Amino acid sequence: MKKFMLGVVLVLGIIGSQGVTASAQRSVIGYWKTGGLGMINEVNTSTGQTKNRRGQMFSYKFAADGTYTFHGYMESTMFGCTTSLFEEVTGRYLVDAGTIFLKPSRDVWTNKYECFPYRNSTQEKPAPPEKSLGFGFKTDEYGKNFICLNDAGVETCYRHEQE
Repeated sequence: MKKFMLGVVLVLGIIGSQGVTASAQRSVIGYWKTGGLGMINEVNTSTGQTKNRRGQMFSYKFAADGTYTFHGYMESTMFGCTTSLFEEVTGRYLVDAGTIFLKPSRDVWTNKYECFPYRNSTQEKPAPPEKSLGFGFKTDEYGKNFICLNDAGVETCYRHEQE
């Protein structure tokens, strides 16, 4: 915690020295998500329903009080059985110009195996390490706003959503 507080003080000092206003922090506030589906459907042998073979959804919610929540959800259906993985990371964030600094405090995983329910589990894991994400904004041809986060050279864009 001391390391994070020292980092916050250093970043705040940098922010103050560069004249960055609170608008940088306010610019990321909101609910942002991305996701996708595969192109192949499969019949689920347990339910008899036809469903997409795979899909994923990832989101960040940045609150005005400096807290954030990350949700990651992945689902895969193979041989008629669906496996789903859900992760929720919560913590604090700080914005300095084009960088978001994340300090996770909680990381919870839920695994569900439709054909092997005895293997289902929910567990809290040690919080992931602190990290920084470069970010910028884009608008698509329909006027939808996106925040694009760069994590170690990999850029992922998240659409701004209503809660």
